[in-house]
Formats: sequence, structure tokens, C-alpha cells
Amino acid sequence: MTVSSIEERDFYNTPRLRDLLSKTRRIRREVTRLGGSVADATSYNRLLKNLDDLEETLSVHFKELFGFERDLMTVASTRLSGKQRMLLRWLSNNYRGEAVYTTLIERMSDELGIPRSTVRWNLSRLREAGLIRAGDRLNKGVPVALTARGTIMAEYVTGISA
Repeated sequence: MTVSSIEERDFYNTPRLRDLLSKTRRIRREVTRLGGSVADATSYNRLLKNLDDLEETLSVHFKELFGFERDLMTVASTRLSGKQRMLLRWLSNNYRGEAVYTTLIERMSDELGIPRSTVRWNLSRLREAGLIRAGDRLNKGVPVALTARGTIMAEYVTGISA
């Protein structure tokens, strides 16, 4: 599979992958310039530097991918309840990151007609699963936000049931 075909499919179209693809193209240009002749020291060193950059980017990207995989497996193994899926959908569709945890609990409870204790318990599970980020006793005032993993999961649960 060529680099351009990967881009066309938007395969893992993240900023780091785009950086990886850009560095790959730069290396390809350098190698093409060198052609079949013996490279001078400057071109050779530039090629080695690009390869080092590529290796570092790959390492960071794959660590993130493995982290995603591990976290999604955790979520899958604990299985989200119907209420948790509903709260994720609500957060994805109706929430713009303006409320702190306790304020959001009250708002969700009122809008969804669910007891505050139920909303609190389910949001707590979503936080433990790494799907939302929020302030806590030591770090008050931080607005609730879906994490990258939470956004992916919210899109998934929105697609499977409305």
C-alpha cells in the first residue's frame, strides 16, 4: 500500500500520522535525489536525520494506538450500560464543555429525567473508563469533557442505537 493510498482512505488520519506521512515523503525525495550514485556526506546525514525523525514519530504514534486499544478493550470488557451509552450520546450531541461535574449532573438529570444519583454514578463509571475528563476534589472547576476515546465511543454508540 502506498502512502497516497493510505491518505485517500483517511486511515488513522491523525496529526501525528500526517506528520509521519510527510516525513516518509521527504525521505523518498531524498533517496530519489541520491539515485544510484554515491551520496555526499550532507545528503547522507540529512537522510539519516529524517529516518531518526520517522522512527521517533512511529514510536509515539504506535504507543498512542496501543493505549487506545488497551483502553477500548477495557471499555469493551466492562461493557457500557444503556444509561452510560445514553449519557455518552447526550454529551456528544448536546454538551459543549461549559459545565463542571456537579452542574452537569443537575442539567443531565433535569433534561433526561434521571435521578441525580443515577447520573452521578454512571458519569463516574465513564470517568473510570477514561471516556470523560472532569475535575475532582483536588482539582475543582475543570469542565467535563469527552476524551478522544470518549468521542470515538460516543460516535460508535450513536451509530448503533439512537
